[in-house]
Amino acid sequence: MIRALSLADALLVCSDMRPADAACVRAMTGQEPGDWFAAERWGSSGPAWTLEQDGQPWAIGGVNMPQRWHAVMWLIARPGLTPQSWRKLIRETRKVLACLGDPEHPAYVHRVEALVLDGWPEAQRFAEALGFEFEGVRRALGARGENVQTWARVGPVRG
Repeated sequence: MIRALSLADALLVCSDMRPADAACVRAMTGQEPGDWFAAERWGSSGPAWTLEQDGQPWAIGGVNMPQRWHAVMWLIARPGLTPQSWRKLIRETRKVLACLGDPEHPAYVHRVEALVLDGWPEAQRFAEALGFEFEGVRRALGARGENVQTWARVGPVRG
């Protein structure tokens, strides 16, 4: 089941995130993940959601919208997400991205990005499955010098 993200969901998932997610948080924020990060995810400036598996929050995702034309997608998951849950997560995330990418939709943005640690093939496949295109590697973007890939979905600029 997919539902709107709650603070309780964010706290649970962020307290038990996959090691690769924790590495990404460290790279992009320079800090250890914790309750502060869960609260930031819950307070996203765009849509945010929870995926349940076995009746518990297992993954959280959303979109931050730093400008009205630009969004950044994010996802955090606990270890052990099943293939069926991944398919559901991809399907539901595609629906959100379809709305954001529709010039007739009030929430339209012409650019949605996903930032992925270089060398994390599972995250790269996820970005591809969502229709993002690889743009390049931003060398030493991370707090400890990690390379970060930029993936994007770009649509027409609305006048």
